[in-house]
Amino acid sequence: MLNLQAIFTRKAGDYPTSDCVIEKIVELPENEYKYFKEAPLRDMSFIVENTGLMCRDENGIYHCLLVLGEGCSDGVLIEAEGYNYARYSSYMPGAREFVNTRLNNLADQIIKDGTQNTSSGSWIIYFDELQKRYHIPISPDNGVGSMLLKILETRPEMAEIEPMEDGFDMMFYLDYCPNLDKSEMPEPEQEQEPPAMQMKL
Repeated sequence: MLNLQAIFTRKAGDYPTSDCVIEKIVELPENEYKYFKEAPLRDMSFIVENTGLMCRDENGIYHCLLVLGEGCSDGVLIEAEGYNYARYSSYMPGAREFVNTRLNNLADQIIKDGTQNTSSGSWIIYFDELQKRYHIPISPDNGVGSMLLKILETRPEMAEIEPMEDGFDMMFYLDYCPNLDKSEMPEPEQEQEPPAMQMKL
């Protein structure tokens, strides 16, 4: 069976949608997420902490939080309009899969760009560059950055990745980098032979 959860409207005249941008992902423990969904008009501390991120701009675009629950596939978009509760909200079935798909696609592009263009195996990507090119807001503390980091860490091309305040510092396995410049490669350390033993008579 194809089971899912949905919200039904009786005799709907149309299905209006609004453009929105996810500014931050907040993941709650499963029981707290369930508590929030059961009564979304309650004041919630995670909304209070992030009211400055939410608004509807002059172009009518909603800048939202996406709230996820640990172990849950769905989510809720929130634009609190300066209040401490979900004044505007939209239930989002499959929210986690949506985010994971978008971030996996972004990780594919980061890996491709890095491995094809590095001349030494080292590559740095900055968050503002990613937002400009792919229109995905990323920072160390907006939930998106940490999810992307976990995805990149699992990629077979990635030897090391170090999160920075404004980006990721990466080192790829050299087998995946076709355009290496040997002049930029560190010289392998040569093992020194131990000094010959001298016998004193």
